Amino acid sequence: MRFTSPAQKALVVAVLLGVDLVLALAFDALHSEAASIVLTVLQLLGWYVASRVFRGPGESVRAARPWWRMTNRPLLSGVLGAGYGLLAVVNIGFSLAGYGSLSGAVSILAEIVLAALFLFSFSRLRATSPARA
Repeated sequence: MRFTSPAQKALVVAVLLGVDLVLALAFDALHSEAASIVLTVLQLLGWYVASRVFRGPGESVRAARPWWRMTNRPLLSGVLGAGYGLLAVVNIGFSLAGYGSLSGAVSILAEIVLAALFLFSFSRLRATSPARA
């Protein structure tokens, strides 16, 4: 299944955020470091799965998307990569300030992975996009 329209994509994102919120509330009630780590891994997988099923204008709906392609546009990949990179830096700062935990370290690792994926996607998309006049 591939999602191509903005409405379809918005619905998928809304469902993913809803599931994320329910899981975050349920896992928070457990006060469990392991549950927090599981949630981080699920969020990382959710992002990657969404990047596989979304398609932008001009992208083939049938063909598999290359593993490195996280979005259809270089700018969007760049913005999301920079955002996740900044989030990782902020959370590293909190960890160094004494607010660190194992689940926090896993969260930082997931943010770094997402930043790297989005920034690599940005780099490849920008290199392959047609020159603008």
